[in-house]
Amino acid sequence: MRLIRRRRSRGAALVLVAIMVALSGSSALAAPPRETGTRAVVAADDPETPPAPVDEAVVADPSSTKVTLTRGNTTVSVSRTGGLTRQMLNVSWTGMTPSITTLPTTFPVAVMQCRGFAPKREDCWMSDQNGNWPGLYRASSYAPKETSPWQLFPGNETGTVYTLPFRKKDGTYHTAHNPELEPDVVGWMGVGLADALPTSTIDDYTPGTANQRIGITRPDGTGEVQTWANTKAENASLGCTQNVPCSLVVVPITQHPCLPISVIGETERAYCDADAEFKTDAQVNYWPLLANWYQRYVFKLSFAPPGSLCLDRSDSAKFIGSELMAEAMRRWVPARCAKSSPSSLDFTRGWEPEARRQLSQTDPLAASGYESDSAIVTEPSATDERVAEKRKPGYAPVGISGFAIGFNWDRSEAVGGGQVPEIKLNQRLVAKLLTQSYPGKYRVGGTDPVNPNAGSNPSNLLNDPEFQQLNPDAVNWAGLTNPLGTQMVLPPFKTDVMLALTRWIWADPAARAFVQGKADQWGMTVNKTYKGWQMPRDDYQLNDGWKLPDGQGVYSFFAPQELWSQASNSWSQAADVLMTAWPLSQAPSQPTTGGPIVPKRELAQNTGFRNLLALTSTSELEKSGMSSVKLQNSAGEFVAPSTDSMSYALDGAIADKATGVWRIDPAKMDKRGYPGTMISYAEVPTATLKPTEATRYADTLQWMADKGQLYGQENGELPAGYLALTGPMQDQAAAVALAVRNQTGKPPVPPDDPVPNPPTTPATSPPQSQAPNQNGNNNQPTAPSNNTDNPSNDNSTQPTPTNAPTTPGAPTTNPTKAPPLASGSIKPVSQATQGESLGWLAWGIPALLVAGLAAGVASPGIRIIAQPDHPVRRGLAGLFARGRRRNL
Repeated sequence: MRLIRRRRSRGAALVLVAIMVALSGSSALAAPPRETGTRAVVAADDPETPPAPVDEAVVADPSSTKVTLTRGNTTVSVSRTGGLTRQMLNVSWTGMTPSITTLPTTFPVAVMQCRGFAPKREDCWMSDQNGNWPGLYRASSYAPKETSPWQLFPGNETGTVYTLPFRKKDGTYHTAHNPELEPDVVGWMGVGLADALPTSTIDDYTPGTANQRIGITRPDGTGEVQTWANTKAENASLGCTQNVPCSLVVVPITQHPCLPISVIGETERAYCDADAEFKTDAQVNYWPLLANWYQRYVFKLSFAPPGSLCLDRSDSAKFIGSELMAEAMRRWVPARCAKSSPSSLDFTRGWEPEARRQLSQTDPLAASGYESDSAIVTEPSATDERVAEKRKPGYAPVGISGFAIGFNWDRSEAVGGGQVPEIKLNQRLVAKLLTQSYPGKYRVGGTDPVNPNAGSNPSNLLNDPEFQQLNPDAVNWAGLTNPLGTQMVLPPFKTDVMLALTRWIWADPAARAFVQGKADQWGMTVNKTYKGWQMPRDDYQLNDGWKLPDGQGVYSFFAPQELWSQASNSWSQAADVLMTAWPLSQAPSQPTTGGPIVPKRELAQNTGFRNLLALTSTSELEKSGMSSVKLQNSAGEFVAPSTDSMSYALDGAIADKATGVWRIDPAKMDKRGYPGTMISYAEVPTATLKPTEATRYADTLQWMADKGQLYGQENGELPAGYLALTGPMQDQAAAVALAVRNQTGKPPVPPDDPVPNPPTTPATSPPQSQAPNQNGNNNQPTAPSNNTDNPSNDNSTQPTPTNAPTTPGAPTTNPTKAPPLASGSIKPVSQATQGESLGWLAWGIPALLVAGLAAGVASPGIRIIAQPDHPVRRGLAGLFARGRRRNL
């Protein structure tokens, strides 16, 4: 941390040096008028003043699908701008001026989130952690006349330099330095400025809010960046909500003609011409120049309601539980809050074991006598628990998704950079990650103390021969020399996901033997503190508490594996870590004001150096736009989550007649199946509910399993990251809803197979249409169409869903197409087009250059849904026609 502070101090010192250079009347950073022999070449005056630019902003309304703005031969597109939460946004363009990527980059494209549908420049978020100004630009040399009151040395013969700090929602300007750092050394010479324009300290900056980007344009005029939307929850200074409008603004930075000598004087014109020759005026710090701002593209953003509660209704069916269904619930809750809905819906995220506990916990004040009346789970309550004995819960399938290991990983700059396109992990490698078996720099052969629990192992994942065998290019990836080992983002809580993950690991003999103490063929052994660790299990804990001895600086007496661990509190936070490249790991830090050394979160990883893995869910990865690792299934195939692979995973699932759920057996999975696939259920009592509550839950269950399974981008529709329920699953949900409505006390038993039987006549091949994912990418393979046969069910009174086909095996017309998942949603971006966070270097270095020079002297959504008589549940039948079963 001291190193970081010294670096920041040097940054402030550089600013001071620039000012000192300015006062001395010379500039080594900027080009003076060129000289030929001993005579300065002064630019000739223009015969006429160039026409003043006019504001030509183009604006697009919010859209739940990709939206494009056009000006002349230039287009700018954003993947999605409507109904946003905190999620990834893809911005791309064509027809722009190609960038010159020498340092500093010229002709870039600035991408910023701004407050308002018609934002002013000061409404755009651009701050960094040091409180530096957003950039300096010599505006007095260009038309139209600059309006910013923030001036440096106004009236200087070389021109007046301006800046434009961010204006917070409360009206104060975001200019003060971090109180831990040095005071501001730059004096701004506005008359009465301090009184007229109040400033405030930085209170919103984190790497998690730094979503401003510099875009690089290729020689063919195209480019793209990835950024994300900040809501009020992350950035209160912007304050974007469903009621506070915001925009994504794209500003191409180009060159503009200098004003004539008759307007700005001979000296300033000479410096302006020098700026043009050296393209100083085409750098990112010139984005606020009005001539650039007038060419902006404004994408209005709308935001989804925060949370998953119907605050205006008191007749909610309240669910608590698995975050695997959180993204679906975020879409479903607003639809069920509508006045036309017979009952509303509330959802509270929670870990599944806790949700099951609340379902069984008595509460004499509640209508039913229990603390909770429903839970979203993937595992049933034990048959000998109170909830099973007293409340007789039924398990209605509501969603198919799963766990996923996401990654944000770069290739080394030495080999051309860019994002790693694919990672493969088998069960034993994931076991190594879970058991903290990579010691980092604390291993034999180095100068640091040796971790006695894992000191003979490879330092990190990239140096593991087993990983290199599966990923031969790994020696060219960022993090090869990472001294922190490799730490996957994991939640230290009880969760059904951990149970599913460790079942998958334990089903593999090699992984099981490794955890029990057997070395792999390269000699790597499990961390001694995890030897014999029992699996499967639903919890996770950090076992390696080995502490460093004295003499290790600020790290003395700290446990490195505990510092490096990345403990998340939700699947959404894990995906957010990947999206923002901001690890949860910590480093010891001592405040400048003194006091004890305490751990502080590490800084974000810069593009080109990112190396992150996180355990999360398929839907959260899809929302964040991150890629998913390919996991090895029992057949030895490496498979990423997709609608195809999750549907194949259902083949071989077996009904547990005792509890009423289907169990996916990793050892019996189709070779094309994704091993992280999980089925989520609404666990609702068929006894102990009052009639009113029973009706609410029954209506809600029926709706979630029927209308809630239609893919789309609007409220009430199923988002990307999920596979829609199959026909037998919808039938089972309908049967559970009936038992809940009538409080029969007899939970329905599911049919043996959650997959429809193969049709007598193969279904007609569907048209190749598909639904876009949440981030606007619709160029991915789609799942096969469905054909449903209703299997027999033990509940003879089970109603047929309203969208069941009338003729089994009938040809499918205009079927719902399943959206792609995260594994295919990210096209690897070359380093030449990779977006950068506009941190201190992005804004600060160009600012120094200009400071020295001046003194020197983001439509209605496309809805791909099923026809009423051909529901999503028909999507699996086409698989059988292509030889779906394992023995084909």
